[in-house]
Amino acid sequence: MAGMLKIIAERAGLSQSTVSQILNRKANDFSSEETRRRVFALASELGYKQNFGHKLLRGDKTRTVGVLLGMHRITLEEHIQAMIIRLLDKLELKGYGAYLVTLSDSEEKNLQTVRDLVNRGVDCFIAIGDPVGGRKVEQEILKHKKTVIGYVTSFHRNIVQDLSDSCEEIIRFFLREGRSNFRFFLGHPANSERLQGLKRIFPEAQEQELLERYYVNLGDLKEHDDIDTFAQIGYEKTREALEQDPSISGFFYLSDYFAVGGVRYLMETGRRVGTDVLVAGFNNIHAVRTHYLPISSAEHAVEEITEALVGEMDKTGDLERIVCSKAIIRKI
Repeated sequence: MAGMLKIIAERAGLSQSTVSQILNRKANDFSSEETRRRVFALASELGYKQNFGHKLLRGDKTRTVGVLLGMHRITLEEHIQAMIIRLLDKLELKGYGAYLVTLSDSEEKNLQTVRDLVNRGVDCFIAIGDPVGGRKVEQEILKHKKTVIGYVTSFHRNIVQDLSDSCEEIIRFFLREGRSNFRFFLGHPANSERLQGLKRIFPEAQEQELLERYYVNLGDLKEHDDIDTFAQIGYEKTREALEQDPSISGFFYLSDYFAVGGVRYLMETGRRVGTDVLVAGFNNIHAVRTHYLPISSAEHAVEEITEALVGEMDKTGDLERIVCSKAIIRKI
């Protein structure tokens, strides 16, 4: 191992002690970001593998983080991909290594994954998306005296994104443009958080009344992890809704993937998006940002969420920090 450090040091033009401080993520490492990146790149190129065994025996911190992805499906979302990239970058800049793991649909397998990461020396955990067996996963982490923060709903330490304000803003945009006969395309059961914006606009109406008037059920989406399938569901549900009521003039979808499918059906039937009808989705994906038709959407607070996750990952005590998504209104 010492020989490998010498090679890396010679190729980087640094002393062995400086290289050791960087690779071991020492708190007293004051190297520049560019220097750290160069050293880690050389280490990766040369196949350097850090051995945490001696640190674990002494009970030292390894400055490693376990990033747990709740399920495979969330990795299809562009904002989750952007979040992961920013998260890993922020961890590297703070001198942390990271294990990126996608959890399974088995509670026991997820618990074993946590145990394996603890045995590898992980100091703290960041969870993105609710894992199967979430509370037990959290308890397993805490049992080993590790810290955990989540962009989830089931943990005691959470970064929570409020979607209701952006939903309300998009619906009010529909109403200002005279599209009072709109539909809200959601999963089953209806996402109550997204309905909060609708409830604030119509405070006198009962929830069941709002659901009967505005809600279109996209069905059980748990079995699907294909974005093309989401677009097809959007296409079919738009067709079904218009067959029941051809006068619908506003379409607000669970995500942009469904919106893209819905727009395809609207165009096939000669409806002009932006003039005859208004369309909105959620997530502000590339396909919507660059679409030649005006599709409104809502953008996740990715930078704020990742900054909060890294800032809170090594702390303890209950936490619920709320950040808000941002409505993106597009019109002709």
